[in-house]
Parts: sequence; structure tokens; C-alpha cells
Amino acid sequence: MASIEINGVSIHYEQQGSGPAVVLVHGLGGSAQLWEQLVPALAGEFRVVSYDLRGAGQSDKPPGPYTLDLLVSDLAALVEALELAPVILVGHSLAGGLVLAYAAEHADDVAAVVGVGAVCEVPDAGRAGLRERAAVVRDGGMADVAQVVAENGTDPSWRERDRDAYEGFRDAVAANDPEGYAALALVVADLDVSDRLERIASPVLLIAGGSDPVSPPAANLASVERLPNATYVSVAECGHIIPLERPQELLDSVRPFLREHAELGASL
Repeated sequence: MASIEINGVSIHYEQQGSGPAVVLVHGLGGSAQLWEQLVPALAGEFRVVSYDLRGAGQSDKPPGPYTLDLLVSDLAALVEALELAPVILVGHSLAGGLVLAYAAEHADDVAAVVGVGAVCEVPDAGRAGLRERAAVVRDGGMADVAQVVAENGTDPSWRERDRDAYEGFRDAVAANDPEGYAALALVVADLDVSDRLERIASPVLLIAGGSDPVSPPAANLASVERLPNATYVSVAECGHIIPLERPQELLDSVRPFLREHAELGASL
């Protein structure tokens, strides 16, 4: 565990392994711990860095507002400070949009991108719901929102198969700092990277659960159409939290892509 000063805030990060650099970025309500089932397997071949976004986990939680471009700037500073380029970026949910936005702006530093349940744009009803959610957690804390997020965002098969893991996820969401969570929720409410996708030259892999209500198959297929070099994989009986619901299936999809494009990135 370590921390680094970035854009005036202390960012918590973890690093394992050696080799080509892979950065794992969590989404709204998460932390670097989201990736704990994947990191050991990847660290045998890659230098794996995961970090907590500002407002989340063990990173500083300065008052908002935050913006997507601010989060992109944080990631750029991390990549530069740790000398990670050319890097493969893996982002979940909000961070799927974040890493795609980064790739559009920093093409020379990116070997490839993986969006896991990536959010590229949010429908109007979703934007209103996220703004309401931010207000709710600021007024009443995280408990009720955590329950709704955990139930609505995951597939019933996981809740039945591994109740302890599901409850652990719900409790981790409930443990979020309300102000930090609200500030990041408002980033998602304003998120739209659809107009940046055509500028992404690096290879992109989009992975989403077949029952994901946040990043549904139709949205991923629409993003693939906009991206110059993209592939989509759907994971059956899986909702939005793929790194916890179906970690082995995620690893089986991601690892060959990382191997192929880490070699290409090293030759740049």
C-alpha cells in the first residue's frame, strides 16, 4: 500500500508484480479492493497498479464538484509519476468511461483499454436518478442506497450462489463516505464520452454482464460501432459487478487481451 500526491490530493494505490503496466480503476461506490480476486493472477505477468479515485476508499475526499476531466487528470498524473506508459487501462463502470476518455486524450501513452461494464453515456432518467441519489446520501447516509445498488446492480444467481460475497459488497458500498460518493455520483450523472470514442486509436475490449442494467448489451454494441478497433464480450448470468460476480470469466476474457496488447505496447 502506498499513497501519492496528485493534483493536490493524496491518492491511495497498490502495486504488485512486474512487467508491462496494467492499471485497474474502480467505479462509483467501489475502491481498489474491487479487483482483489484478479490481481494475484495478473501480477504473475504484469505490473498491476490499482488505486482509489479521489472521494473513495483511502484516497482524500476533497469537497466537490468533481468532473470527468478532473478524474482523467488524476489518472494522467498517476501514469506519469509511476512511469507506467505505455499502459493498459482497465476501468469498471464510471471508470470504464474514464479510461476511454483518457485514451482519447492521451493516445501515445495507451497500449489498450478494457471497459468492464463501462458507462459511456447515461440516459436522461438515469441522470435524474443519480442526482437524486447524491442528495439522498448527503441527507441520510449510505445505508439505504447501498441496499438498492447491491440488489439492482447484481444478478440474482450471484446473490443465491454466494450470499456472503453479496452482503460484503453491499456493506462495502454502505461504508463509502457520503460526500465523496455524492461527488462521484454527480460525475456519472454528467458523463457522456460518446463523442470521444471515434478518436481512440488503441484496441478496446468491452465486457459486460448479460443482465447488466447499468451497461446493457445494447449500449456496449452501440459503443463498439463508434470505436475504430473494439470487441465486445457478454458474460451470461451476470449483472454490473463483474469483478465480484464472475471473476474467473472476467479473467479468462481479459488476460489473453492483455497479453496480446502488452507485447504490442512494448514495441511502440
